[in-house]
Amino acid sequence: MEESLDLKMEISSHQGIALIRCFGRLTFGREVQLLRKCVESVLSQFSICVLNLKEIQQIDARGLGTVMGCFERARSLGCLLLIGGASEQVRDLFRITKLTDILEVYSSENEAMEACSQAA
Repeated sequence: MEESLDLKMEISSHQGIALIRCFGRLTFGREVQLLRKCVESVLSQFSICVLNLKEIQQIDARGLGTVMGCFERARSLGCLLLIGGASEQVRDLFRITKLTDILEVYSSENEAMEACSQAA
């Protein structure tokens, strides 16, 4: 029996910027693999991507590592990956682990989109 995924994603684009909205859990297992593959696919088509983690209820160390890995992959490809909104738990973990010093984290998807427009 196949287990169901606890991560759902919605992918869209607006003015040449890819948007990935995540819902559920970002934890060790198939969920982090799915996110990594999704971001890889999007970065092959777009040079700017906003990752919205506002609806992530649970994240673990592997989830944090995957977000960081996606950011590093984007950078290595010459792409820009921004965090456009994060749940309270994700924001707290970014702050505690000092990932806010490395990642570009915005309070909302709209704020990240505006930053992308200014960077272009």
